[in-house]
Amino acid sequence: MNLGQSLFAIGALTILSLSVLRMNNNILSTDETVMDSKIGILATSIGTSLIEEASKLAFDDKTKVDPVNSLTLLTPVLSLGQETPGVFDDFDDFNNYVQHDTIYTIPFHTQCSVTYINPTNPDTASTNRTWHKKLTVKISSDFSKDTLELSTIYSYWYFR
Repeated sequence: MNLGQSLFAIGALTILSLSVLRMNNNILSTDETVMDSKIGILATSIGTSLIEEASKLAFDDKTKVDPVNSLTLLTPVLSLGQETPGVFDDFDDFNNYVQHDTIYTIPFHTQCSVTYINPTNPDTASTNRTWHKKLTVKISSDFSKDTLELSTIYSYWYFR
């Protein structure tokens, strides 16, 4: 083998090595995207389950049995949360609720907050009682750099 053939062989091996490295990089990037998608789907499932669980409960502790027609009868803003530890019987019991799940060896950390809101500005918490409460659920994982945030608004309606 002469010098020209050796240079062609070295060039071919270099091109082959670069192609293999590029393919490896693409495969790893695709695997990361697939894993992020799976984590996102699992986090969405956790958040949706919590929202559905909260939405099937009474609007307020005071509205479980009898209707309420005055805002002053509702739970005060600073008292939102569980009245009895471990018992979820109304929507605002999910305030300051923290949950840790492990699904397929992936740990998820969930934090909930419930606030009264003004319907004209639902992104801002109200300092007063209103007929509307907003549940915000934040789900994060050690395996993902993103935090998923889901929210729902629950309103109290009473018709005579």
